[in-house]
Amino acid sequence: MEFLKDRSHYRTEEDRLLIEEAKYHPNAELAFVLGERLDDLLLEAETDIEAERERADDFERDANRLDDKIYELQQEIETLELMISTRDDIIEELKKEQNND
Repeated sequence: MEFLKDRSHYRTEEDRLLIEEAKYHPNAELAFVLGERLDDLLLEAETDIEAERERADDFERDANRLDDKIYELQQEIETLELMISTRDDIIEELKKEQNND
């Protein structure tokens, strides 16, 4: 006589053993426990997906901040280049004035 296994017993078994049992001796109790495990895996996957979405959002915010910083630095570079150009023009004018005196 075969030992009848209940949910409590199936819940203690490893996944691979449950899958093997389901292949050769499917029953409602086994199906119920496999369904519980599937629900657990789906919840875990959804939790992981949400965590990765939050991580991706964080990366996107960081990238946007870096883009803003790049823009600010480019503006500063343009201002400094203009200052250098103006300085060079002033130096040339002063040289011309000095040569004319």
